[in-house]
Amino acid sequence: MKTAQKILLTALTLFNEHGENTVTSVDIALELDISPGNLYYHFKGKDSIVSALMKMHEQQMHKVLNRDKLDTLHPEEIMYYLFLLVDSIHVFRFFYRSPADLAEKYPAIVRPRQHILTNLNKQLAFLFDALAQQETLIATNSDRSLLVDLISLIITQSCQFDELNSHMDSAMQRYHALSLMMVSVLPRLSLSDEQKHQLSQLLNSHDFMRDASTQSPFDFA
Repeated sequence: MKTAQKILLTALTLFNEHGENTVTSVDIALELDISPGNLYYHFKGKDSIVSALMKMHEQQMHKVLNRDKLDTLHPEEIMYYLFLLVDSIHVFRFFYRSPADLAEKYPAIVRPRQHILTNLNKQLAFLFDALAQQETLIATNSDRSLLVDLISLIITQSCQFDELNSHMDSAMQRYHALSLMMVSVLPRLSLSDEQKHQLSQLLNSHDFMRDASTQSPFDFA
């Protein structure tokens, strides 16, 4: 891995774990055991690091928010897709912690972050509308609109809630977010009791968590 990539990955890890506000460029250099001058050679301070991370996040979400075959998902595939959305945001979760503070410090990230959130909401609306047309999801137009708001809120903010109110590790934070979403969506799916039971078992299985591993942010760079 190149030095610039190591810097970005280390910064992302530190920002996610400790918050961007508490991490300095020197902290990143020390974590990598390189000189601040070496870091500055690649990135002219935190502004350029944060901008580079946002660009990676944009590329990531562009691939994830793909509507190809989204309207043909089976119920168990819906669950995996919702987890993929949680997982993708979770990789860059520091962007969604204290958004007003980040916007003030890094105004260049405001538009791309809003673009990501707008497209996320559109993607969820498309998914729920397609499920309703298939009569797989039982929900009125207003209900679906509220579901979009609720699921988007869980995807972007649940990890912050967990950090404040529990001691969950990263894997359990993502699993908890998925559980919250499925509690909201599962009762509205037009499935037999047996199908709902199978989905609940899949959700609670350890195999599900092992299969749903987090991708590297450099998969999207």
